[in-house]
Amino acid sequence: MPNGIDLVLADHQRVTALFAEFAETGVGAVVGQIVDCLASHDDAEHGALYPLAGEILDNTEDVEGFDVAHARIKRAIDDLRALEGQPLIDAVAKLQAAVSAHVEDEELNLLPQLAAAATPAQLDDIGTRILQVKQRL
Repeated sequence: MPNGIDLVLADHQRVTALFAEFAETGVGAVVGQIVDCLASHDDAEHGALYPLAGEILDNTEDVEGFDVAHARIKRAIDDLRALEGQPLIDAVAKLQAAVSAHVEDEELNLLPQLAAAATPAQLDDIGTRILQVKQRL
Protein backbone atom coordinates (compact mmCIF):
# COMPACT_ATOMS: atom_id res chain seq x y z
CA MET A 1 0.00 0.00 0.00
CA PRO A 2 1.31 3.49 -0.81
CA ASN A 3 2.12 5.78 2.08
CA GLY A 4 0.48 9.15 2.65
CA ILE A 5 3.07 11.14 0.75
CA ASP A 6 2.79 8.83 -2.26
CA LEU A 7 -1.00 9.23 -2.28
CA VAL A 8 -0.81 13.02 -2.10
CA LEU A 9 1.73 13.09 -4.93
CA ALA A 10 -0.45 10.77 -7.02
CA ASP A 11 -3.39 13.16 -6.57
CA HIS A 12 -1.17 16.06 -7.63
CA GLN A 13 -0.15 14.18 -10.77
CA ARG A 14 -3.73 13.22 -11.58
CA VAL A 15 -5.10 16.76 -11.34
CA THR A 16 -2.14 18.09 -13.35
CA ALA A 17 -2.94 15.56 -16.07
CA LEU A 18 -6.61 16.58 -16.01
CA PHE A 19 -5.70 20.24 -16.43
CA ALA A 20 -3.51 19.28 -19.40
CA GLU A 21 -6.35 17.22 -20.87
CA PHE A 22 -8.74 20.17 -20.59
CA ALA A 23 -6.18 22.49 -22.19
CA GLU A 24 -5.88 20.07 -25.13
CA THR A 25 -9.53 19.19 -25.59
CA GLY A 26 -11.63 21.94 -24.02
CA VAL A 27 -14.16 19.26 -23.05
CA GLY A 28 -16.35 20.54 -20.24
CA ALA A 29 -16.71 17.09 -18.67
CA VAL A 30 -13.00 17.21 -17.81
CA VAL A 31 -13.71 20.25 -15.64
CA GLY A 32 -16.12 18.07 -13.65
CA GLN A 33 -13.37 15.50 -13.21
CA ILE A 34 -10.98 18.23 -12.04
CA VAL A 35 -13.52 19.49 -9.51
CA ASP A 36 -14.23 15.96 -8.25
CA CYS A 37 -10.51 15.19 -7.93
CA LEU A 38 -9.88 18.42 -6.04
CA ALA A 39 -12.84 17.85 -3.70
CA SER A 40 -11.66 14.34 -2.87
CA HIS A 41 -8.11 15.57 -2.36
CA ASP A 42 -9.29 18.42 -0.13
CA ASP A 43 -11.28 16.04 2.06
CA ALA A 44 -8.31 13.65 2.32
CA GLU A 45 -5.86 16.38 3.24
CA HIS A 46 -8.14 17.93 5.85
CA GLY A 47 -9.30 14.58 7.22
CA ALA A 48 -5.97 12.79 7.33
CA LEU A 49 -2.83 14.56 6.12
CA TYR A 50 -2.99 17.90 7.88
CA PRO A 51 -4.06 16.73 11.34
CA LEU A 52 -1.39 14.02 11.45
CA ALA A 53 1.27 16.22 9.86
CA GLY A 54 0.56 18.87 12.48
CA GLU A 55 1.10 16.32 15.23
CA ILE A 56 4.21 14.78 13.69
CA LEU A 57 5.81 18.12 12.86
CA ASP A 58 4.57 19.64 16.14
CA ASN A 59 3.62 22.74 14.16
CA THR A 60 -0.09 23.11 13.57
CA GLU A 61 0.25 26.80 12.62
CA ASP A 62 2.21 26.10 9.43
CA VAL A 63 -0.08 23.21 8.54
CA GLU A 64 -3.14 25.39 9.13
CA GLY A 65 -1.67 27.85 6.63
CA PHE A 66 -2.58 25.40 3.90
CA ASP A 67 -6.24 26.13 4.67
CA VAL A 68 -5.79 29.51 3.01
CA ALA A 69 -4.73 27.85 -0.24
CA HIS A 70 -7.62 25.42 -0.03
CA ALA A 71 -10.08 28.29 0.51
CA ARG A 72 -8.67 30.08 -2.56
CA ILE A 73 -9.11 26.92 -4.62
CA LYS A 74 -12.68 26.42 -3.38
CA ARG A 75 -13.55 30.01 -4.36
CA ALA A 76 -12.09 29.44 -7.82
CA ILE A 77 -14.18 26.26 -8.17
CA ASP A 78 -17.33 28.13 -7.10
CA ASP A 79 -16.56 30.85 -9.66
CA LEU A 80 -16.40 28.43 -12.59
CA ARG A 81 -19.45 26.26 -11.90
CA ALA A 82 -21.95 28.21 -14.03
CA LEU A 83 -19.60 29.28 -16.81
CA GLU A 84 -19.27 28.23 -20.43
CA GLY A 85 -17.03 29.06 -23.36
CA GLN A 86 -14.15 31.49 -22.93
CA PRO A 87 -15.18 32.54 -19.40
CA LEU A 88 -14.95 28.86 -18.36
CA ILE A 89 -11.55 28.51 -19.99
CA ASP A 90 -10.34 31.63 -18.18
CA ALA A 91 -11.75 30.39 -14.84
CA VAL A 92 -10.07 26.99 -15.27
CA ALA A 93 -6.77 28.77 -15.94
CA LYS A 94 -7.24 30.75 -12.70
CA LEU A 95 -8.04 27.53 -10.83
CA GLN A 96 -5.01 25.81 -12.32
CA ALA A 97 -2.75 28.66 -11.17
CA ALA A 98 -4.09 28.40 -7.61
CA VAL A 99 -3.72 24.61 -7.59
CA SER A 100 -0.20 24.77 -9.04
CA ALA A 101 0.93 27.23 -6.36
CA HIS A 102 -0.54 25.03 -3.62
CA VAL A 103 1.01 21.86 -5.06
CA GLU A 104 4.40 23.54 -5.32
CA ASP A 105 4.20 24.73 -1.71
CA GLU A 106 3.28 21.26 -0.44
CA GLU A 107 5.90 19.50 -2.52
CA LEU A 108 8.71 21.90 -1.61
CA ASN A 109 7.84 22.42 2.05
CA LEU A 110 5.30 20.22 3.81
CA LEU A 111 5.95 16.85 2.22
CA PRO A 112 9.77 16.92 2.56
CA GLN A 113 9.45 18.02 6.20
CA LEU A 114 6.96 15.24 6.82
CA ALA A 115 9.17 12.66 5.08
CA ALA A 116 12.11 13.69 7.26
CA ALA A 117 10.20 13.74 10.56
CA ALA A 118 7.78 10.82 10.26
CA THR A 119 8.46 7.15 10.73
CA PRO A 120 7.50 4.72 7.96
CA ALA A 121 4.64 3.54 10.19
CA GLN A 122 3.33 7.10 10.57
CA LEU A 123 3.47 7.64 6.81
CA ASP A 124 1.62 4.36 6.30
CA ASP A 125 -0.98 5.49 8.84
CA ILE A 126 -1.50 8.73 6.92
CA GLY A 127 -1.92 6.67 3.74
CA THR A 128 -4.48 4.41 5.38
CA ARG A 129 -6.43 7.38 6.69
CA ILE A 130 -6.37 9.13 3.31
CA LEU A 131 -7.79 6.02 1.66
CA GLN A 132 -10.45 5.74 4.36
CA VAL A 133 -11.54 9.34 3.83
CA LYS A 134 -11.70 8.84 0.07
CA GLN A 135 -13.72 5.63 0.44
CA ARG A 136 -16.34 7.50 2.46
CA LEU A 137 -16.93 9.91 -0.41
